[in-house]
Amino acid sequence: MFIKPLYSCFGKLSGKLPLRTVLVVPFVLQTFAAVGIVGYLSFKNGQQAVNDVATQLRGEITNRIDLNLKSYLTIPHQINQSNAAALDLGQLRLQDLDNLERHFWKQIQIFDSLTFAGIGLENQENIGAERADDGSITVRISTLASNFDFRTYATNKNGDRAQLLNNKPNFDPRTRPWYKAAVAAKQPTWSQIYPHTKGITSYLGAAMPYQDRSGKLQGVLLTNINLSQIGRFLQSLKIGKTGQSFIIERDGMLVATSTGEKPIRTVANRDFGAERIKATDSSNPLTQATAKFLTENAIVQTRTTKQLEFKLQNKRHFLEVLPFNDDKGLDWSIVVVIPESDFMAQIDANNRTTILLCAAALILSTILGILTARWVTKPILQLNETAKDIAKGNWHQSGKIDRTDEVGQLAKSFNSMAQQLQESFETLEHKVAERTAELATSNQQLEMAKEKAEVANSAKSTFLANMSHELRSPLNAILGFAQIMMRSRSLPAEHIDNVGIITRSGEHLLTLINQVLDLSKIEAGRTTINEKNFDLYRLLDDVEDMFRLKADDAGLQLLCDRSPDLPRYIRTDQVKLRQILINLLNNAIKFTAEGGVSVRASTNKRAIESGEFTEENQQEILETSNKFILKLKIPARELQRQN
Repeated sequence: MFIKPLYSCFGKLSGKLPLRTVLVVPFVLQTFAAVGIVGYLSFKNGQQAVNDVATQLRGEITNRIDLNLKSYLTIPHQINQSNAAALDLGQLRLQDLDNLERHFWKQIQIFDSLTFAGIGLENQENIGAERADDGSITVRISTLASNFDFRTYATNKNGDRAQLLNNKPNFDPRTRPWYKAAVAAKQPTWSQIYPHTKGITSYLGAAMPYQDRSGKLQGVLLTNINLSQIGRFLQSLKIGKTGQSFIIERDGMLVATSTGEKPIRTVANRDFGAERIKATDSSNPLTQATAKFLTENAIVQTRTTKQLEFKLQNKRHFLEVLPFNDDKGLDWSIVVVIPESDFMAQIDANNRTTILLCAAALILSTILGILTARWVTKPILQLNETAKDIAKGNWHQSGKIDRTDEVGQLAKSFNSMAQQLQESFETLEHKVAERTAELATSNQQLEMAKEKAEVANSAKSTFLANMSHELRSPLNAILGFAQIMMRSRSLPAEHIDNVGIITRSGEHLLTLINQVLDLSKIEAGRTTINEKNFDLYRLLDDVEDMFRLKADDAGLQLLCDRSPDLPRYIRTDQVKLRQILINLLNNAIKFTAEGGVSVRASTNKRAIESGEFTEENQQEILETSNKFILKLKIPARELQRQN
């Protein structure tokens, strides 16, 4: 649909241009378009390759970080478990503080990934060893003998105390966050990240509550790691040329980064003289922009791995977020971001080469197009003169072009075309006359079909009227004799009830016969509603009496239930309502193999109170029931086939 108008527009435009231009310009444009498409596809393939490489690189880096963190963060808890096992086996005793001090000093010396190992006790005592930022190992002790002053000592190569470096009076480990967290969790857990030694570094503590054999809490084992070691690992990763990786908590707080930036900053009047910073407040522009993008799009809360893209200063950046958590309460996100420019240098060089090739191809195709047009247009112009003569009515004019190629074949086609056109004009008038005669015959057939349809419709109406008359005569006789029997005083009471049922059923049947002719009105959509007041209880009793015997013969139980709030007298079309109930019960008994059939009548109070059941929609309900009556009058074998 779109190509035909475009082709027509091109044809009109090209018809106003010289033939040489029409031949040269499309040829040049096609060549240029082909080279351009190849260059574009090359560019897109390069971009796709960049996307694939970036995806693989992001996934590899995040997986390496994930594996390193799992390995690194497992050690502190394993050391706590080892210390707890030594206490359980009696290799260490909480009362032997000197032995505990030497044990923790030795652990710090063996495990270079640890910054602190020790234990805080319920009696307020605290013993541990710590690695300083310069690599030296100190012991930190708070005992009852020292009035719970928390003293830090330098140690010699044998682990013996040397110089007193610091003294903090009245220290209580039970008030520290890591102690409270372990007691509350009642299992190994992580402390919050907190600054240490006046903002120089930050620690993450693995805390484990220790209980004696009776289950009584004795204290909390603590093993700290320095987050700067995680930062040094991130710095060792090769992430493109300018890519970065960093780790943040769910609240956006920075844990570690590959840029060397510390996750804390010095602030006066704070514990340890420092506070943690958010990634959105980072001093590194790329880290800050990436964190803001994650926060604004709520990606920092994701629980699945996400590979995304965003723009910074109109430059595309590849981003991957990998959730990292464990069963001890750690909930971080590993973020890797790589600028697209790290991969695009070679692709940009290829684009420049493609542009130069397109220019060279355009010049070459223009020269070749001009030479080709000269060779092609000369015989075509001669053939054009021949075509003009044929257009003037000279059917016998032939193109005198002595060539065996396509142009020569075109000249022969002109001669054949002239002869065929002459023959076509002669036969066209004959075909038009034949078609006119066929149309006249078709109109006559349509008129005859219309007359037959009207006759059939009239016959149908006559048949329905005659059938109604023939059925009404014997039925009136039945009703008359039934009325005579009811007036008889010698007839037993039980037979009088049966005769009453016959009389009411006959009257209903007579009403239906009178309405046979209304079926044609219903089918034509011209039905009428005959409303009157009647006893609804009596109608339901009549229907129940009518089908009681039939249900007993079928071995079924017929139950009729009326709600207490059902009105006795209502106003509607009694005949149509009665017919609906009869048809429904008849089909229900016919297609029920065992059990019973129940009829429940109640009022819809909610519909009445809300105004849904009004006089306006009552008409719609009755018209729907008329259509339902027609459907219920399907023969039994047809109903079985449909079911």
